[in-house]
Amino acid sequence: MTLLRLALQSHRTGLLMTALVVAAGGLLNAVGFAQIAGDTPTARAVFAQQMELLARQLTYLLPAPSQLDTMAGYLTWRWFGSAVLIYAFWALLAGTGAGRGDEERGLVELWLSTGASRLSLIAARVAGFAAVAALSIAVMLAVTDIGAAIGQEPLLLGPLALEGLAMWTLTLFVFAFALVVAQLVTTRRGATGIAGIVVLVLFMLNSAARSGVGVGAIRWLSPFYLFDRSTPLLRGGSLDVAATAALAVGSVVLVGLAVAAFIRRDIGAPLLRGAPAKARVEWRPAGDPLLRTPVLAIVDQQRIWIVAWALGLAVLAGFLTSITKTMVDAFGSSDIPMLRAYFERAGINAYADFVGVIWFSTLLLLISLFVAAQVSGWAADDAEGRLEMILSAPVSRARVVVERVTAVVLASAVVVAVSSVAVYLTATSTGISLPGGRFVFASAAVLPVAYAFSGIGHALVGWRPRVAVAVLGTLAVVGYFAQQLGPLFQWPDWVNNISLYALYGTPMSKDDWSGIATLIAIGTAGTIVALVVMRRRDVGR
Repeated sequence: MTLLRLALQSHRTGLLMTALVVAAGGLLNAVGFAQIAGDTPTARAVFAQQMELLARQLTYLLPAPSQLDTMAGYLTWRWFGSAVLIYAFWALLAGTGAGRGDEERGLVELWLSTGASRLSLIAARVAGFAAVAALSIAVMLAVTDIGAAIGQEPLLLGPLALEGLAMWTLTLFVFAFALVVAQLVTTRRGATGIAGIVVLVLFMLNSAARSGVGVGAIRWLSPFYLFDRSTPLLRGGSLDVAATAALAVGSVVLVGLAVAAFIRRDIGAPLLRGAPAKARVEWRPAGDPLLRTPVLAIVDQQRIWIVAWALGLAVLAGFLTSITKTMVDAFGSSDIPMLRAYFERAGINAYADFVGVIWFSTLLLLISLFVAAQVSGWAADDAEGRLEMILSAPVSRARVVVERVTAVVLASAVVVAVSSVAVYLTATSTGISLPGGRFVFASAAVLPVAYAFSGIGHALVGWRPRVAVAVLGTLAVVGYFAQQLGPLFQWPDWVNNISLYALYGTPMSKDDWSGIATLIAIGTAGTIVALVVMRRRDVGR
């Protein structure tokens, strides 16, 4: 019982932040539908026609639309298809934390020394996350239903519970998968990177299938495809028992693999290790010159992780760019006023503008999550004693802050550069002419966003390390949805302005130096705050 209580406590911050974000999202989407869809059958039919064309061009991100003239159909498409991504990201972080984070902090050895078995330890962590995930999903569904009731179209409780069940099984699957990956590497940071890339590939696999790309039977490997098969809220829809059972069984199998791997490996070591090689004693320092260079030493130590992120985003960039012409042509051939208004407010006038809006808005979110993962590593360095060892070198606290922030921006530059090259090459091969100067500027303008998130993240790490990642992730997700939903629902400008991404502007169309300057100012202010709190706070507290 003690292990279960500890497991529940370890997820309380993630539970609070996730529940707040998804509850707010569900309420806003439900109320927003009631405001813009109309309250007559004719108005609903017109709205559904307008939205369906838009929705079918967004299948790379959201499920295929159906029954958009109803609250249930709209929420199934627009909200639940988005909320599942938030839960997958939380599950990924929680799974790597349970599988490797506790071990890095020395807690696993402490718990095992009390007589607890490895099986009971993993079982408690899984049960704890399953409980908090169920609670978070229940809160989200309840608040979403309140929003639907405000819109005079409450959801049926039975189908709503089945929707929650499908989402819960997918969340557990991602958690279990991250738990397995954590047994294969030695650090939580490495596990998060590897698991994140694989989950992104699985999501892209489902996106390709939704967009009409023939991927064959391998689409069943994607948990997101299995989740999409359940539509219990729709008229005539139901929970796909086979797909949901596959997710549940897959979760159990993955947990079993994690337990077996945890039992077989040594504490602090990965599951798979080669035979120890004979090595002679070296009294000279390492030959890698980058390890003796400030900033570059941090980047060099994370080179595999950075390359994995760069390649993963490059594949995603190529896919999104490859479907640009089809999507824009479908939009342009329509006479739907809402779509024209959406195009105008989003700044879409040509293929290049569409690339700017779709790709760079996606890139901003992913770069923000990349920074959030780095912030997670900083918090771990503090809790696990690595920061204390660095400071004993001796290295000043101010240098640690400046080097970390600079290294993140440099690593982000590598990721942005590789993915931008992929976008440019794909666009050229599909006949899309991107303005070279504008495209380079738009790519470079992503770095101030990374800088702003890095400064904020380090300030949070210096203040409250345990909540830093959750707060930063919430800031990224809320900002992304505010940016995406604002033009669609024609919300006031202040709603869009709560997002840091609004400061990025639309550099593919026009300059916004004031926004870029504001982002740099935010990053600088965050770094200054980080310097102050790092000097005043005891390490490890």
